[in-house]
Amino acid sequence: MAAVGQSTRSAGHLPRRAVLAAAALALLAAPRAFARGASAPLRLGVIAEEPNEPDRMLKVFGDMLACLRERLAPSGVDVGALVIARDLDDLSQRLARGEVEFVIETVFPTLVLQERSRRLEPALVVVRRGQREYRSVFFTKKDGPVRDLAGLRGRTLVLQALRSTSAFALPKAELERAGLVLVPADDPRAGPAHVRYVLALAEINQAVWVLHGKGDAGAFNEGDWAALPEKIRLQLRVFQETRPIVRGLLSFRAGLDPRVRSLAEDALRGLGDDEPGRAALAKAAGVTRFEPLTAVDRKELRGWATVLRPRPAR
Repeated sequence: MAAVGQSTRSAGHLPRRAVLAAAALALLAAPRAFARGASAPLRLGVIAEEPNEPDRMLKVFGDMLACLRERLAPSGVDVGALVIARDLDDLSQRLARGEVEFVIETVFPTLVLQERSRRLEPALVVVRRGQREYRSVFFTKKDGPVRDLAGLRGRTLVLQALRSTSAFALPKAELERAGLVLVPADDPRAGPAHVRYVLALAEINQAVWVLHGKGDAGAFNEGDWAALPEKIRLQLRVFQETRPIVRGLLSFRAGLDPRVRSLAEDALRGLGDDEPGRAALAKAAGVTRFEPLTAVDRKELRGWATVLRPRPAR
């Protein structure tokens, strides 16, 4: 009976030394417990629109997330599994529900996600393949009749995908600045005053379609122009360029624990400081490094927002 009485007595009847020891252990454990309980795992959200893309996305971002997980672990911040969304609408809903903590995208998709979720804050510039900024170029066949943007009126422009910044949103904004209206090629409203567009889904396809007459011109970023096979590029010519825009943005979900966000920013910026981090970034769609978003960058983004945000079709 005495043994039972000892095992069931309250902490208030324990020896004072045992109580003090238990309190000390609790205090030592508290910082890590607090850090673990401060927020949900830090989760990157990406979009995989094609059936084979989810597996590819896991390969692309796996090493970067592993490096980030290792570097944040001592601070008690957990990095969760990659969140793969079907499209921009799906990703914006996941942001709104608090299922995603950060996103890496170009400017146009970032603006769309901001508008739809109301819960996204750009924080870092993504330098990709050494480019902090890029611009879009319009190109056509070397011996083709198109000489300027006005020459696209009533013709077909080959673009990549609706969520592309350099191969859709920037060219569209440039056309609108010139007073031209871009509409889908199958839109019944398309007439001789409009510029019609078709989507080729890949930059190399855009160039080949223009060469083979499936479109009168194409547009994508200057890096993709330089990367074209020489035998294709020599048969094309650039006739218009847009002004530059930042290459990409890393944005955090609004309301994320400030401590977690600060630690994550520091860790992400530090990935470019050593070989394992640089290798992981290069595998992540050619990221070179992450840099702070400056006051000038933010001002430029506000300006781009006025011309790149989706508007109702006319």
